[in-house]
Amino acid sequence: MKTLLLALSLAPGVPPPAPDARLTPEQVVRTVTSALSHNNVPLPNAGIFTAYRFASPANHAVTGPYGQFLRIVKTPGFIAMLGDHPTEFGTLARSGDRASQVMRIRIAQGKVVAYRWDLSLQRQEPYRGSWMVDGVSPLP
Repeated sequence: MKTLLLALSLAPGVPPPAPDARLTPEQVVRTVTSALSHNNVPLPNAGIFTAYRFASPANHAVTGPYGQFLRIVKTPGFIAMLGDHPTEFGTLARSGDRASQVMRIRIAQGKVVAYRWDLSLQRQEPYRGSWMVDGVSPLP
């Protein structure tokens, strides 16, 4: 993973997005979905790496290290997020330190897939004050 982080940090242009206390929950969802929809820019799987960076410590406890996270995102249940398809975002629901938002992606032949993003405001360093993704769930 250190090699990947180094490669991403040396890529031309802007450094890869990372959790930041200035980002709202909506901005976190849009940052991650944009990175995923352009997954291989500037390097292969750069979008998935961005998603991993925004995954909360609680999310990492479930998904495991980056290699396992990468395999999960590339499963049929999540693969639609890796394409540049028209995307719609529902209204963000927020209650205290928790937030959720539904995202719909229009894929081939008008089919729509939906996901619920669950986020939490982090209270511990090094992410204190940052919104991070606790999980993304495919919806029926």
